Amino acid sequence: MRRNAIRSLLHRAAVIAAVLLFSLSLIPFEVSASDPAQQPAAQETASQGTAPASPDVVPEAAKEWQPPATAEKVQMRIDELQKEMDLLQKQREDLQKEEGIESEMHRKLVVALGGVQNAYARYATAIDNLSRAKNEAAEAAKTEGASVIKDPPPYNLSFYDGVRNQLEGVDQRLKSVVSSVTLAEGALKAIPEQIENAEKKVQTIKSELESPEWVGNKEKEMELKEAEAELEAFRLSLAANNMNMDAHALRRKYLEAQKVTLTKDVELVGENLKYDEEDLNKRVDSIGEEITVVRESIAKLQAERERIRTNLVRSQGQLNAAKDDKQKVQAAALVAERDADLKRAQAAIDEREQKIVQLEEGRRIWQTRYRLVNKDIKSDELWDTRSQVNSRLKDLENTFQVHQRSLASLQAELLAAQKELAENEKDKTIAPRIQRRISSIEKTIQLMNATVAHAFNLFNGYSRLSEEIDSRIDTVRIAAQVTRFSKERILSFWNMSLWSGEGFNVTVSKLVISVFLFFAAFFMSGWLTRLVGKTILRRFRMDPTAQIATQKILFYIFMVSFILSALEVAGIPLTAFAFLGGALAIGIGFGAQNFFNNLISGFILMFTKPIRMNDTIEIDGLFASVEEIGSRSTHVKTFDNVDVLVPNSYFLNNNIINWTHTDQKIRQKLNIGVAYGSDVRKVEELLSKAASDHSRILKNPEPFVIFRDFGASSLDFTLFYWIDMTKASTLKVGSDLRFRIVSLFEENGIVIAFPQLDVHLDSGSPLQLAMTRGQRTASVEPDREQVSEE
Repeated sequence: MRRNAIRSLLHRAAVIAAVLLFSLSLIPFEVSASDPAQQPAAQETASQGTAPASPDVVPEAAKEWQPPATAEKVQMRIDELQKEMDLLQKQREDLQKEEGIESEMHRKLVVALGGVQNAYARYATAIDNLSRAKNEAAEAAKTEGASVIKDPPPYNLSFYDGVRNQLEGVDQRLKSVVSSVTLAEGALKAIPEQIENAEKKVQTIKSELESPEWVGNKEKEMELKEAEAELEAFRLSLAANNMNMDAHALRRKYLEAQKVTLTKDVELVGENLKYDEEDLNKRVDSIGEEITVVRESIAKLQAERERIRTNLVRSQGQLNAAKDDKQKVQAAALVAERDADLKRAQAAIDEREQKIVQLEEGRRIWQTRYRLVNKDIKSDELWDTRSQVNSRLKDLENTFQVHQRSLASLQAELLAAQKELAENEKDKTIAPRIQRRISSIEKTIQLMNATVAHAFNLFNGYSRLSEEIDSRIDTVRIAAQVTRFSKERILSFWNMSLWSGEGFNVTVSKLVISVFLFFAAFFMSGWLTRLVGKTILRRFRMDPTAQIATQKILFYIFMVSFILSALEVAGIPLTAFAFLGGALAIGIGFGAQNFFNNLISGFILMFTKPIRMNDTIEIDGLFASVEEIGSRSTHVKTFDNVDVLVPNSYFLNNNIINWTHTDQKIRQKLNIGVAYGSDVRKVEELLSKAASDHSRILKNPEPFVIFRDFGASSLDFTLFYWIDMTKASTLKVGSDLRFRIVSLFEENGIVIAFPQLDVHLDSGSPLQLAMTRGQRTASVEPDREQVSEE
């Protein structure tokens, strides 16, 4: 008994020594005296215990706990904690061996120290995470705001997908960072309260140890060490979370900047997409080649599946033929192994088939997207395509759920197999089969995940196609809404009532149709009138004036007929204009007076024919030829080729000379004077000869000469001759005659007279004249100069 008591005493002494060593190990590496409330409990315990205080630390001064600053110090602390945990574990095992006592106090302290060790490991990870975040931010800052687009537009779909994949990758990372920030913020809200509770717990235990009844109580001291370990773990969690928050903030900042830049790039590329047949064919050909390779692999997998199925059937036969329990267990393990192999083979085939589905549908998606770029899909087909895409997306979502249930079943099967392996670990026959079955199940899970990945890629392709279709539909819908809104407004205005009465309603549409039909009637009437004039009237050999008059009458007849028909087609009765009768009468009486005056005068000119087409007329000394008699004015052209429009009423209200009203022959005269002393008969002969020699002067009536008068300086003669206005020009004929007369007079010595004046000077004495060289005038005595004229 005494030996046992001594042994127990020595054991307790060892435990107390271990506790004291653990207390010393809990002293932090770096301390400061800035916050009394944050003074670590370990430092207080150390200062109150047997450990000597550091000479550079003031006793009882408030200390602020700080975590290790470097990864090396963190690792040193983790190693120290491991040593303490190993020592406590050894003491716990010794107590159990020697006294058969399970020390709960040791177990709790070991668990607490393990928690501190894990906290330091997380803290080291946070240090590394912050360092990597700083490096990533520094690299991102070098290219911040720089576009990934290097080439000018246009772009093809492959380039667009590349830029968009970068954007989606950055967006996924940003969402992950935001989720991590949310989790970290939730943890940071709880940790300060946990630290506060842990500090209160430490202070409470310390206060209890100061009381006489707890002084020297080892269990209470172990409880204090456990509380201090929990406090250190909470503080490390706070520091690690703060570091992670800093890392998340750095990543969030540069990821948001990258997202903004990539978003602009995607918009720029999307706005400048162009149909690229080379890119389309390249992708289609690549997918076709990949499909061929996958189909070949499926054939090999199917052959392997048949081989496994055959082996499975044999194994099932062996199971049925087993005689004892041992053989049945071994045969059942073999059947389970080969069944797992068969499921793996089937999963491999399913994965390959899903790959083919993804490639074939991906090819159609690619072609459809290029059709959208090229705007080859019409509105109706666009809506049908959208419906098909949405239906396919729902099918894929259902496929994900089926795969998820299959994966859950495989996970359960894997856990069961692992449990079975643990139970039969020592069986050298069954354990390898179970291990191979576990391997097959794990490969089946990997193949199932690959199948899900193929379906997910296909889902992403359809989602992208759906977005592009929706964008195109939005454009079409906006255009349709604008069109519908404009159509409604136009229809509302089109059907707006202008005036109405009993049995009629005149709307804008009817009025516009009437105006259109009016102009159509105007052109149709003109066309029909010209057609009648060219085909019918010419056969009657009517003169141009009568022909024009007939055409004008027909024009107005056709016009009135077409207008009445237009009003009837538009549904506007003549009674609708009854209220306008008075206003129209007043307007005709005042505003249209001149118009109707000229209009009626035109018809009078056409029917009475005082002037006709091609007549030569004289208006206020202006000679002109009549070109056309219109409804309001008459078009005449002077001999100087000047067009003049004369109102029709002018011909009825003024004196007009019509040189060719009854006949195209007109008489012209030419006046000429010869000097006194000339042979007048010779003059007459020469003038007659000049007229008769001219080819344009008519021979009948015959030209004749009149000796008109004895002039002051000449003997005056007049030559009368006739010309046909349709064949000769009065000015040209007159000019030819003058040239001929001059020539004949010179040949016969007859002088054309010119004005003469005789001056007679009567003077009683001679006139004295003085002429000076170089002077232009001569002086004459004015008192002796008398001039008279007889």
